[in-house]
This record gives sequence, C-alpha cells and structure tokens, in this order.
Amino acid sequence: MKGSLAMAFNDIMNIQGEQIPEIDAALDKLLEQGKTQKTQVLEGVSDRRFKGRQPYAKTSVSMTFKDEENLRKCVRMLRWSDERLAAMGSSIEWAWMQSYRLGMNIKFAVSWYDKEFYEQRQSAVTDANHLSYFRMFGMDPSDMDIQTQVLSPTKPKK
Repeated sequence: MKGSLAMAFNDIMNIQGEQIPEIDAALDKLLEQGKTQKTQVLEGVSDRRFKGRQPYAKTSVSMTFKDEENLRKCVRMLRWSDERLAAMGSSIEWAWMQSYRLGMNIKFAVSWYDKEFYEQRQSAVTDANHLSYFRMFGMDPSDMDIQTQVLSPTKPKK
C-alpha cells in the first residue's frame, strides 16, 4: 500500500511525484485515541504564518468514514497539505486549522485571511481537484457537512 497510495494522490499544486508521508507513531497514537474520544489529530501548522491575525472567514468540513483505511488516507493527505502550505511560506491567504477525530468522524477547517481570495476560491472544496481527493477516500460532497462562516465582514463604506 505504501507506494500505491503515494502514486494515487495527485497534487493540486502540480508538483508531481511528492510522497505522502506515512502515519508515524505519534499520529497513530492520536488516531487510536480518537476512536473513543474527541482528539485533536493535526495541529494546523500552516495557520502559524498569520500569527494571531483574525481570519475573514472559516470553512469547516465534517466527514464520517465507513472504514479506518479511508479515514487514515484522509488524515495523511490533510497533514501533507498543511505541511506543504506551511513550507511554501507563500502569499496564499488561507491556512489549515486543527483537525479532530471522534469515532469514524474527521473534522477539519480552513481559515480564509483575505476577502477577495475567499470570494474567488470559497468553492474550492468542491472543485474537480478536491473531488478527486475525496473520491480516493470513498467520499463525495454529499457525504460531507461543509459549513462556511464569515467572521469579520467588511464594514460598509459611508
């Protein structure tokens, strides 16, 4: 599975051949703990780039899996994406937040830090690239609860 999983993932940033890291012992322990109690399994390291800055909006996703293998594939992909975004240190105005597991449910979220970027990309979670990822986990948007909340609306001009 190790090689086939990495080859099955496509990078939406068009960086081919990237190896999706395996689940290490620390993450495995958190995932095991999350089977019976709500547990933060991923930190959301890319969010550190914004150093306490208030996001414009937040998109939260909840996914309930039918099997452990697909849940773990999803967590691997979330971790990889978060770490890639943090390493890029780019001007992309969004970041991963913490991810949690409870039973067969994974909850994760994205903070949007720029109104214009949010308005252009807010539907990215259901675009063709992301749908191809979700299908790798046996998911479809209809299987997910996706909620977006504007946190700091712009004030009307006077």
